[in-house]
Amino acid sequence: MNEFGYERELARAYYKLLSALDWQDDILIAGLREGLNKFLSNAYLSCFRGAHKYHKTHFVSLKALDKLQRKDYKGLVFEHLVPKRNHLQKVCEERAAEGTLTIDFIEDLLKRYWWLATVTKEEDATIPKFTMPNDWDGKAILARYESVNIKLVDNPFFSRPKRN
Repeated sequence: MNEFGYERELARAYYKLLSALDWQDDILIAGLREGLNKFLSNAYLSCFRGAHKYHKTHFVSLKALDKLQRKDYKGLVFEHLVPKRNHLQKVCEERAAEGTLTIDFIEDLLKRYWWLATVTKEEDATIPKFTMPNDWDGKAILARYESVNIKLVDNPFFSRPKRN
């Protein structure tokens, strides 16, 4: 990482990928869809060395924290606080297809919406999928979890990636 931090590095890599694609080629995009869906998460995880992926989330539920402290990773889920498909990926892909995507735009979205939590599978099943609550203000990143009474706390295992 350089002085900009992982958000800037992720933004640069994502920009490079999305800008290189022919968005008019439906077969190309269909063939790449799974990779496009997983790119940001895989790139983010690569910014960290050694730690388990559940230690790389910003937040953790109390039930998941108990499991993490016991090094019991079974039944845990790596989850996005704000659904990445609608609030990051779709917006960036649309801009890339229009030729208006910038690194700064991606970085801004990452800083606002790239927040992750470790929760249990049971908790994950109660969280609204792919959408934020109807009354979401665009800022309260914990809104989906609060809507189903899941308390998230800072993940004590998380630390920002070290600079290279």
